[in-house]
Amino acid sequence: MYFIFQEMQIDLGDTPIENIFINDYMPQADGTYVKVYLMGYKYAKDRLDFNNETLSKNLNLPLSDVLNAWNYWENEGIIIKHETDDEYNYIVEFVNLKQFYVDNVYKHIRNVNDKNSYVDNDKLISAARNPEIKTMMEEIEDMLGRPLKVSEKQKIITWLNKYKTKPYMMTQAFSYSVNNKKIKRFNYIESVVSAWYDAGVVDLDTMVEYLEKRNDRFSAYSRISKALGFNRTLTEAEMRTIDRWIDEWDFSMEMILKCLDNSTKINNPNLNYFDKILSEWYKNGFKTIEDLKNDKKPEKTKKETSKSKNKFHNFIQSEDISGDDLEKIAREKFKKKLNKLGLAIPEEDDGNE
Repeated sequence: MYFIFQEMQIDLGDTPIENIFINDYMPQADGTYVKVYLMGYKYAKDRLDFNNETLSKNLNLPLSDVLNAWNYWENEGIIIKHETDDEYNYIVEFVNLKQFYVDNVYKHIRNVNDKNSYVDNDKLISAARNPEIKTMMEEIEDMLGRPLKVSEKQKIITWLNKYKTKPYMMTQAFSYSVNNKKIKRFNYIESVVSAWYDAGVVDLDTMVEYLEKRNDRFSAYSRISKALGFNRTLTEAEMRTIDRWIDEWDFSMEMILKCLDNSTKINNPNLNYFDKILSEWYKNGFKTIEDLKNDKKPEKTKKETSKSKNKFHNFIQSEDISGDDLEKIAREKFKKKLNKLGLAIPEEDDGNE
């Protein structure tokens, strides 16, 4: 017995699903969750705007089933949810399963016999004598709801050395993964630690700044990817290019999309082409659509050059707020940010020895 395809005379479109999903993920998943994944995947491939209410209506499912489905697939590690202002309609990023397999299975198989992959037992015992590391391990076990295996402790100590991470920041990485993303897999947690290391995250301040920008930034990535007609996830290099447009060159989304307007007229559009255009705009001082129309460098106004200074002065000139009150307000605001990101709130140091 064998299977064959009947040839069609009219192309009605198709949605290719990776065999890794069919073989490894679909058989053990609830049928409802599979339906949600496949319909969402089709929308993503077709670059259609949709939300969870749309999925619920089109699949004739309760909204709660759709939300539970995305939670399930996120726990499986094959989608990533990026928060928006609407807690029920977040951005769903479908992980490239072939790349996921290469990163988490193939590379592991290649390195499984590498004795230097993780620290040995002697180094683990030595590290356990450090009070900070001991506290870190205990807090991680509380988050996981179980004791850590010896191999898991070896991985964590290795990450501390490899990514030059402090114990309390390792605790935050676990808190972000387990409490915020609801993912307990060590491969995912290492990817978080690695990303923080690459982004220069070294303390709570830089971590909060990175995570807040990351959530907003994925929305920008999605809009730019859609404008370019990509039916794939952006590469890290492409994301860094977009970061430069926004962070270093200070272009608004309106200006970036204006630059990408002609992408549909170009075969195989790529970011390097548009990067050159935006680079010229940056050198010429073009910051608005009006600047492009006038085709001349805009003059910096006094208001523009003193913008940040005025904001600061407006803040500190309040006569009714003391220095202690300002410090308290800033501390409470920072705690709210940590809480919103699902991160552990560090205990306050009262200054007593």
